[in-house]
Amino acid sequence: MGRKFIEQIITLFTAAIGVMAALAWNDAVQALFNSWFPQGGGIKERFVFAIMITAIAVLVTSIFASYLDKDN
Repeated sequence: MGRKFIEQIITLFTAAIGVMAALAWNDAVQALFNSWFPQGGGIKERFVFAIMITAIAVLVTSIFASYLDKDN
């Protein structure tokens, strides 16, 4: 098998693991949200929570990207 093929398999495997982790985190975040808003919360609360999580994800991704830029 060629090196490119192996790299693609590793990339696909990594993506699959990422999806599994995302699903696990989805359940955890939903449980956290339900504990903070016992009645399930409304649309507004869910959007505020989603925006907060997105902002944190962007911040962490930016920090990781800055470390990669420093290495190059």
